[in-house]
Amino acid sequence: MRPLAPTSLAAGPSVPTWRRESALFGACALLLLLMLARLDSGAAIEHGSTADELLRRLLLNALPALAVFGLLLALTRRLLLSTWLMLLVLLGLYGANAAKLGSLQVPLLPADLRFLAEPGPALQLFSQYLRVDALHGALVGCALGITLLLARERRRCALGGWPRVVLGAGSLLVCASLVAGATPWRRLYDAGMPAFQPWALAESASRTGLIGGMLLYHWELGGGDVPAADPDAARALLEANAPELRAGLAASTNDDALPDIVVVQSESLFDPARLKGVLSGRYLGNLHRLAKKSGTSGDLGVPTFAGGTIRTEFEVLTGAPLASLGGVQYPWLELDRENYPGLVRVLNRHGYRSVAIHPNAAAFWNRARAYPALGFSRFVDSESFASDRIVGLFTSDAALTDRVLDELADDGPPQFVFAISMENHGPFDWRPGLDPKRLAALPMPEQLDAGGRLWLGNYLYLLDDADRELARLAETLAKRKRRTLLLFYGDHLPDLGPTYAQLGFDDGREAKQQPVPWLLLDNREHRPHRLDTRAWMLPGLLLQAAGIRDDAWFNALATLARSQDFDPDDPHSVAGVDALARLQLRGELEPLLHDALALAREHAEAP
Repeated sequence: MRPLAPTSLAAGPSVPTWRRESALFGACALLLLLMLARLDSGAAIEHGSTADELLRRLLLNALPALAVFGLLLALTRRLLLSTWLMLLVLLGLYGANAAKLGSLQVPLLPADLRFLAEPGPALQLFSQYLRVDALHGALVGCALGITLLLARERRRCALGGWPRVVLGAGSLLVCASLVAGATPWRRLYDAGMPAFQPWALAESASRTGLIGGMLLYHWELGGGDVPAADPDAARALLEANAPELRAGLAASTNDDALPDIVVVQSESLFDPARLKGVLSGRYLGNLHRLAKKSGTSGDLGVPTFAGGTIRTEFEVLTGAPLASLGGVQYPWLELDRENYPGLVRVLNRHGYRSVAIHPNAAAFWNRARAYPALGFSRFVDSESFASDRIVGLFTSDAALTDRVLDELADDGPPQFVFAISMENHGPFDWRPGLDPKRLAALPMPEQLDAGGRLWLGNYLYLLDDADRELARLAETLAKRKRRTLLLFYGDHLPDLGPTYAQLGFDDGREAKQQPVPWLLLDNREHRPHRLDTRAWMLPGLLLQAAGIRDDAWFNALATLARSQDFDPDDPHSVAGVDALARLQLRGELEPLLHDALALAREHAEAP
């Protein structure tokens, strides 16, 4: 008989390994949950919320993060490393959201993450906003060191074999079904976050939480198509303006006398004289001189503030209000379309040669795909501009003007050149290489502190460059033998947060409510006219000035823009325009338009 092995009576029963591992996993998941609650104001304590509502909202925001955490665990089998990486992801996500809210007053959106697919162009631009001092450099170094140290962590035995496969497959299934918007998730999130409103993104994020809000936004607006239209609202607007619309459609187009067309969307251009304490007439002198002398000009309402050039660009190239898309913020990224009806295609039908020019990476905002879909035959991007033509941080307006003029031939078919500038792009809290004497000579409001003077001074310096290039372009086009139209406008106000806070505006409105200037010049006509309008109305006015009147949609826009009775802020007008824009983008407008106008005529002629 074999003797029994000796045992230690002093040692108690050991805790099973799986129980220790489960406790560690739970502790790490709880740490992530607490971190998310600390970072996300929408998941934090809110007046009027019950404990159950708070917990539900927190868990709904945490679920996607925990699913990714599960994937990392299955891939690495290292608990501490996976927890650390998820902490870094959350810090990065909420840090980017705070930066975007601070500058643009819009939270992070799912389309923002698409920049990760082609990070080069995005990093090149957004890195200009980063300030890496010694402290930040040390923090980055520490984070990298901790990551490398934790990468040496022992792999967890409990995450080997079948447990690893089950965890990985389950986490992947949760992630995929969340992205796809599976029905059970939609019901769960709709019930737990009823306060989500895609037309009020910042307010919604503060009530639903960032991650949950991004999921709801993706489900509602990430389908890639233009929303269905309300045909009754469209008919009501058409019938209310039927006589004017019929008269516009009856006008003819003469293809033998079509002008060349140049459109310049000037980055961050606005009139600083709208600010309290800024000298009136000192800035944008050339624009004001041209407007008084020979152009149609006025204030322009744009759909974005301090950034989001793509939004104004979308309105001008399609004639559709951004708001008609039901909450879409980045059309070229969020709409999945191979063909956009719009300004370029109308011009192409009349034999125009169309080219887009923008000294930024073609992949940025997905323009490399969007511009061919809009009908542009060529896209001249940053690769075509010399690196020595940079002023401050970006390609100069002078280089852009040179390229625009190089594109214009004196013979051949009519030409359409659409250009977007870059020189006056933010940030404005630093700008290397500017002339210190020019900066010092700029008149500044006395009430600005040093920070406000720095931001405004950098902006005004570059604004003078934009105004000077406008004058050079206009003078050169005025001398051309071929008739040429020049449309010039700003895309949005600049991000001058400290300046706006310290000065305010003469009209008492907030910065987001301020318009930008616009100007339309014709080198054959010199009749000044003032007209305040919206960015989505510009293409109709431009085609009308060019004598192109055979497109129903843009004819309607031009008619409404010049109508004394049309109020673009009236709720019925807004509903009608949104419905018409959706029909136009979906290729469903013309049959309804002609039927509605014919019906209105019958009603008018009936005894």
